[in-house]
Amino acid sequence: MAAQLISLADQLPYLVRAIHALGQRSDYHDEAEELAQDLSSITAMVAAKFTNNRTAEGILEALRLTVGCISLGLAHAHLHDDAEAALDHLIEHGAERVFQRGFRLIKELSEMPEVAMLNAIDRAPQEHERRLRTTFTRYCEADANDYWTGYQTFRREWDNRSKIQATLECAKWLRKHHHNGAIRDLDMDADGVIAIALIFAIPGGGKIVAKAGQKDLEALLAALRNNKPDIEQSWNDFLNKIPPDYQPMLRERIEHLRTSPIITMLQTLSAKAKPTKAGLAKLFQELQNHGGNEIDVDYA
Repeated sequence: MAAQLISLADQLPYLVRAIHALGQRSDYHDEAEELAQDLSSITAMVAAKFTNNRTAEGILEALRLTVGCISLGLAHAHLHDDAEAALDHLIEHGAERVFQRGFRLIKELSEMPEVAMLNAIDRAPQEHERRLRTTFTRYCEADANDYWTGYQTFRREWDNRSKIQATLECAKWLRKHHHNGAIRDLDMDADGVIAIALIFAIPGGGKIVAKAGQKDLEALLAALRNNKPDIEQSWNDFLNKIPPDYQPMLRERIEHLRTSPIITMLQTLSAKAKPTKAGLAKLFQELQNHGGNEIDVDYA
């Protein structure tokens, strides 16, 4: 039982562990009073802006968010999970400043994409406010008497969204360098853009195709039929035209695409002088699986 209690104490929210460390010091009353005042002020502000400062539950929720946000700010200061170091940091910088650091992290995370898609709603001011509130609640709510994994969860989400952001930036670059001129549509499926670019890079020459239609598909099949390109060489030619920052991610996508049924379908259909309508329809369905709304092909 003792081992379990120690384990729990070591994994409480960072702020709570710092307060426990303060209680172990011989002369702590001044620091404790100042910290209590700061926490009260921060909790009141959080209740007024994010929960409900007129109900007990709203204030309790604000306190949980305050505990989590300050703990996040402390964890981000790279204090090596040391309660004494966290306490010294709190005393030196003040709880409000540490809270602001944690909240800035939350704000930055809320501005990062959750999915690799863009649409008009994402740019609405009310959507930004909603995402901030949701992110604050999801990653900062902490129970002072329970295990806290807030920073690890935050870091995992940060890393995940960073990858999504990189996917979006790559897709934007591909759209900007589309062979027929930049694509300026506001809506975008980044995964679809990348899939189309890799599929339509197969004929070789390094041409960048970020959006495709029926004629593009027919031209792709004709190029494969006439030139019989080396697919690996075609992808290398394509990658040589891409900024180095995007190449590792694109190579990962190529690994997945290499064994995809669409490669076999393209090779099979391009070997025929005149593909059947049914064969083209099946190819269209497979293209939709990869390109989604970024491909516009209409086979009746």
